[in-house]
Amino acid sequence: MSNRIINVLPPSIYNKISAGEVVENPASALKEILENSVDAGARRISIEVSNGGFDLISVTDNGSGIYEDDLDALFVKHATSKLSSAEELYSVQTLGFRGEALSSISSVARVTLTTRHALSDTGIEVTAEEGKIISKKYVPCNVGTKVEVRDLFYNTPARKKFMKAAAREAIDVSKYVSRFILTNPNLQVTYRLNDEVVYRSKGEGLAEAIFAVYGADCLSKCLPISYQAELLNVSGYVGNPMFTKPNSTYQTLSVNGRYVVDRGIQESVTQAFRPYLMTRQYPFFVIDVSLPFDKVDVNVHPRKTEVRFMEPQYVRGKVYRAVQAALKEFNDKFVTDTLRPSVLDEEEDTVPKDYKVSTFFKDVSDMTSEQVKDVLEIQKQTNLQSKMPFSEFAKQMEKTLTVQSARKAYGLPDESVAQAEMTYEIPYITPPPQEPPPEKNIADELAERARILGSAFKTYLIVEIDDKVIFIDQHAAHERMLYEKLMAQRDFSMQPLIVPYVFTVSEAEADFIQRNAENILQSGLEIEPFGINTFRIRAVSTLLTDLSMEQFVTYLLSEADKSDLDSRTLIKEKIASMACKAAVKAGNALSDYDIKYILKSMYENKILQCPHGRPVTVVFTKAQLEKMFKRTV
Repeated sequence: MSNRIINVLPPSIYNKISAGEVVENPASALKEILENSVDAGARRISIEVSNGGFDLISVTDNGSGIYEDDLDALFVKHATSKLSSAEELYSVQTLGFRGEALSSISSVARVTLTTRHALSDTGIEVTAEEGKIISKKYVPCNVGTKVEVRDLFYNTPARKKFMKAAAREAIDVSKYVSRFILTNPNLQVTYRLNDEVVYRSKGEGLAEAIFAVYGADCLSKCLPISYQAELLNVSGYVGNPMFTKPNSTYQTLSVNGRYVVDRGIQESVTQAFRPYLMTRQYPFFVIDVSLPFDKVDVNVHPRKTEVRFMEPQYVRGKVYRAVQAALKEFNDKFVTDTLRPSVLDEEEDTVPKDYKVSTFFKDVSDMTSEQVKDVLEIQKQTNLQSKMPFSEFAKQMEKTLTVQSARKAYGLPDESVAQAEMTYEIPYITPPPQEPPPEKNIADELAERARILGSAFKTYLIVEIDDKVIFIDQHAAHERMLYEKLMAQRDFSMQPLIVPYVFTVSEAEADFIQRNAENILQSGLEIEPFGINTFRIRAVSTLLTDLSMEQFVTYLLSEADKSDLDSRTLIKEKIASMACKAAVKAGNALSDYDIKYILKSMYENKILQCPHGRPVTVVFTKAQLEKMFKRTV
């Protein structure tokens, strides 16, 4: 009788076990095949999926194809053309590298692979089951590879029983294909689900890829981002501050073209959006981070969707700056376009539209002798020679089209009559130095031109500026004004507590506090250990004196699941709370002076949203109103 209880599993069993790590569901099977197509240099890929991927997953590409001599190794576990030494693991430049894709898939499905290498005269079709090739034959085909996966999980009914319904799996497959298109924007991709085309990307860049996946409306609300540093480039698109989503599924991140999930980078993007983002809203983005391959480790998980950066804070900081710059540029332009008066230069009102060349010139030194003569004559006849300098008078005349129109404007006789009646010598004119006109203060101009129509419900100010009617949430606008002022003048002087606040936390929370002691101090709390997993707060910033220590500690510990605490977030949250409390409330009546002051500050500080992300303005143009009232079609 044998006493052995440890069994050495045969390949038919351990291949199915390991396949579960790689082929978790139909979407993951498709992912492995598509990555091989990209690594083969494909420029055009066709995808067909039936019954959620359980019946069929088919991928056809125009890549380099496979040599006949390599076919036997295709379905052998850990057989790959992408690595030859352990050192290469630390600078992987391909999407695949483990050599597990076809081996794992063929362990749980029936696989047919048809391929022709660019240097071969004919194609070869092989069929594999249980991880082994069972047939091989020569067939005519184009250069490239076609992989057909049928009856997925046919031989692992226990696993298939725990899969989602085919319709739900199809949603996951489509979601992956959309991300594949967005992270490979230069590939032509056609995706059919149950014989219907779902996506068709032309491979003309990221903007076209976003259009193919999300449509024209989404693309029109996206902002391009571009940031270059010494060892890193950040590029892509983010939604504008008013284009947010109810969840994070509209976020696509790639690193060197590889789709990944990185909570740190997601949080960096969210932090850049924080001044514009409402609670429970998430930014839209499609971002690619490019950096040297030896600065990122992709060998973290079999699904290859997680990576580790050599300098994670550096990478996340650059992403934050790239997104922040794009949002600020949009915000400033949006506020300027919304509030800026349509006409700022009075000359635009008085000079005819067909005006091209004037008889007179602002710069006297550019005048001919005849033009000087004309100006002197009119100036003398209007008795303004002693009251108005020649250059100023000439500048005023620049608005007229001709000498004759100037005479008419001043009620003078016709030029021919004047010439017959008057003779005089033209004195030598030394052009006076020209001082540049004072620069217009657009914010002041805005306040002057705004016409206050009143307020609705003592909450929403109504202002008319040229061809726009603007509704302003007075509390949100004033709150943001105070927030910007406090952020610029915040005082972090510490004030000792009469009775220190003592609290006890879990071991993980204690480790979080100790690692972030410096950031917590910058946030306004002087904290120190006071026993096992116990701390005490001895002093607080003057900004926090009116805050419940219990509430602030609770908020502080809510960040404990993050590797590093962002002291800026804590500071901004507190100052936003202070601004909200101090801002004018809904229902408070404001004077015209107060309203114009708010309007002016909105333009100067480029205020688009309150510190909590709520919009400050709603704008209707004259054209929009006329269309709403059916005055125009």
